[in-house]
Amino acid sequence: MTASKHHPATLALQSLFTLANETEREIARGMGLNLTDFRALSALEISGQVTVGQLAEQLGTTPATTTAIVSRLESRGYVARQRSTKDRRRVHVRPTPASFTAITGLMQPLMTASNEHLRLLPAANQTVIADFLHVAQGMMRHHLHALSEKDAR
Repeated sequence: MTASKHHPATLALQSLFTLANETEREIARGMGLNLTDFRALSALEISGQVTVGQLAEQLGTTPATTTAIVSRLESRGYVARQRSTKDRRRVHVRPTPASFTAITGLMQPLMTASNEHLRLLPAANQTVIADFLHVAQGMMRHHLHALSEKDAR
């Protein structure tokens, strides 16, 4: 077996990404959703109320596809649509409390266990971990942007 040229923490982070993808798929399944619909719901949970066009842009899908996604999520009670009072053609979509409750219910055991483990660590270690995770998020955003730009060419 050859030694890896990557730091063990980098390899652990890569493994974490894989587990996050698998967890996302299982949460979607637990909510009775396909992965695309769950990702749309997750985007709404982060952004809050947006127009269907804005959601389509976030997801990289067409407005027609996004409308179908929103219809499926609405039929399950996870999102609500609201027509703009200023422009009746404009439809806003927002996650419902049922969406938050369902996601939180499935994620709570992991969040609680992570929180308990972190609280047992010395404060300095907690800070280092939090700092690293923030840096890793930034690197992931940058890499994602670079990949997206590459695909756009």
